[in-house]
Amino acid sequence: MRTIALYTTETMADWEYAYLTTQIAGAEQLKPGRFRLLLVGDGLELVRTLGNLPLAPEADLDALQALANDGSLAALVIPGGDHYAAGHERLIKVVGHLVDKEVPVAAICGATLLLARGGFLDERRHTSNAASFLEASGYRGGVHYVEAPVVTDRGVTTASGIHAAPFTAEVMRITGLVPDAMVDSWEQVFLNGREKDYMALMEATSAWQNA
Repeated sequence: MRTIALYTTETMADWEYAYLTTQIAGAEQLKPGRFRLLLVGDGLELVRTLGNLPLAPEADLDALQALANDGSLAALVIPGGDHYAAGHERLIKVVGHLVDKEVPVAAICGATLLLARGGFLDERRHTSNAASFLEASGYRGGVHYVEAPVVTDRGVTTASGIHAAPFTAEVMRITGLVPDAMVDSWEQVFLNGREKDYMALMEATSAWQNA
């Protein structure tokens, strides 16, 4: 079984990870035993999301090193929040270890600022809420900024906080959570709300479930 880890921290933005957690649960209902969601934190203390929901990490950040070493960590996902302009040094260190191990790291909204602070965007194509949003980090990667909903470059995925659906779709692709045909149609459903995309999603889901 492979693990998708979600960083659990104060003021984590509820809408930016909710699609993904639901998709992991749904994929496991269709084909059990493939993936699990693991809530990891800087310690195990209860946190409050931006919507004031209480969440308790299941494991400390240290657990990710062992998962990365044995090849079972599919990705680390870092949701946005209000406190990434400083602190989170342990998380930055863990991200560096995962990048070295070629484990995907995906950050959205405020979490992209953390990646910039850690130097992970200095030489990678990336995006965020705006180019100016990352400038306060003092990073050197401004020339690599891309105006796009989501960007993946050499194992690091970044996204704007208003593009949670494309971000989720990209994480689903890079982890292999479900087949690309399902991902593509799911993304179109949430971007456009068209009946034909929903029907394509149902067809792709049925084909995968029965394969």
